[in-house]
This record gives sequence, structure tokens and C-alpha cells, in this order.
Amino acid sequence: MKGLRFFGLVMGACVIFSGCGQQGNSSPVIATVNGEKITAADMDKQMEEMPPAYREMFADPANKEKLLTRLIKERILLQEAKKAKIGQRPDILEKIKAMNNQLMVQEIIKLNVLEKTTISDKEVADYYKANEEKIQQYAQGKSFNEIKGQLKEIALQDKQNSYFEKWVEGLEKQAKITKNLELLNPKKGIAPQSNKNNFKKGISRNGTPTG
Repeated sequence: MKGLRFFGLVMGACVIFSGCGQQGNSSPVIATVNGEKITAADMDKQMEEMPPAYREMFADPANKEKLLTRLIKERILLQEAKKAKIGQRPDILEKIKAMNNQLMVQEIIKLNVLEKTTISDKEVADYYKANEEKIQQYAQGKSFNEIKGQLKEIALQDKQNSYFEKWVEGLEKQAKITKNLELLNPKKGIAPQSNKNNFKKGISRNGTPTG
């Protein structure tokens, strides 16, 4: 099952980006599939797009052949999908559009929130002091230094969420927004709500809005 999830991850990247397999024309050719080249640059690109755990696993030279085997199988399936003109189906085009939109949202959050938010050791210590009682319920007696790395990650995400909320609220204030809320429930009608309470804002670790 884990292999299938990873396989789906790689396939998704190739469906969205039609240039899959076109990376680095001058890069050494590692394999060919029905005349299509798989280059070292293709493999590097796939590794860059992997979650850290997979990236670390496939960075091991002993596992690189396994990655190549996956890419060959994926390329064969992609060729079959092209023969069947799957990419021309309206339902597939809609899904590709939705996935592209999601990627663009994640990227703008990355550029404007994740990459602009840092946290200092003092802020981590202050976060611990402010939440010490609650933290110790889960820390099982571990000291601050023992859980500092994990705390830093949690505190950073909290700071990013706060930064994200303020950033989005600023964008909402600048945007021209109209609503026809009665169309959501034409029988009963719905009382207008302010933009601020339309959704619970936040971001997940991969930069996806959570509201």
C-alpha cells in the first residue's frame, strides 16, 4: 500500500506537468522506454518532489535502481494513458485544473508565509513557558531541552498560522467580494456574515489552507 501511495504521488506530478520526462535534454540518459528517455535530471526532479522520508530513502545508492524501476513502470502507464487519450477527457481536464489551482495556492502561501516566517530560540522558550502545563501533559516528564526540537516545529507552525490569518485578512480587505447567501438556502435564507468569520483559517505543514 505504501508503494502504491508513492507511485500515485509520482504519477500525479507527471499528469499535472506535461513536461514529465523532458527534464535536462543534455542530462545523461539512464534508461529509455519505447524511445522516451529517462535522464538523471528526471530522477533528480522526482526526488526533489518527494516527501523528505522518501527523498532520504531514495538518496541511498542502493535504492536508486528501485526508483528507476518505478519511473519505468510509470512511464509505460503514462504512454498507455496517452494512447487512450485519457488526458483529453473533460473529467480528467477538470481534475488537472483543480490540482494545478491547489499547487498554485500552496506556492503562494509558501512564498508569502512559510518562507517569510522564522522562529528564534527565545520564542520557542517563551512558547514553552506560556504553555508549560499543557505541554507537560504530553511530554511525559521530559525536559525542555529534550523536546526543544519538536516544540520549535509546533511553535513555528503556530506563528505561521497567525501570520497566514493576518495576510489573508489583508487580502480580503483589498478584494471586492459579493455574496448571494440566499442562494445557499433559498427556503430559509441565511443571515450575512463578515469576511472574518467565513472560515477558520490556518495552514497545514505542506502549505495547504485548512479552512
